[in-house]
Amino acid sequence: MKKTNVSKAVLMLLVSGLLLTSVVPVVNRYYPMPDALNGFFMGMGLAIEVLALIKMDKNRKKMTCG
Repeated sequence: MKKTNVSKAVLMLLVSGLLLTSVVPVVNRYYPMPDALNGFFMGMGLAIEVLALIKMDKNRKKMTCG
């Protein structure tokens, strides 16, 4: 198994994006919210995850190149 060094900031971004994406449907089940608000929070969670993946990729490329 390959071990990767991921910075804590990137890991926090990834975890917060995953939590936001997974908690919104649970909260929406018990406390209904408008579709716009639901979509905003889901989109925000996905955007945070994508940012974390981009930063991971940049960090990986930087580590292999030099």
